[in-house]
Amino acid sequence: MSEVQREKNRPASPAHRTRCIRQMLAGSFIGLLAPIFGFFVGTIVRADVTVGGLEPLLFWMLIGMFVGMAAVGVAIRGAMQWVAGKHNLS
Repeated sequence: MSEVQREKNRPASPAHRTRCIRQMLAGSFIGLLAPIFGFFVGTIVRADVTVGGLEPLLFWMLIGMFVGMAAVGVAIRGAMQWVAGKHNLS
């Protein structure tokens, strides 16, 4: 077996496994809570003020959705690194 194949098939270190799990968990939780947080902030802000021509509720929910999408991207990246690292839980 060549050195390249051996390096490619080598399992990842425990530190890499921990980083992947943290990315998946943090991305999932933030992805779930960011739109809800945006909704709550939008309801707290005064209703008579518009931001960029948008109602505050819509604006803050939009910001929460963008933050949530970025967080889900981090979670997916962590899951893909997990799969690429040939991790197993045994």
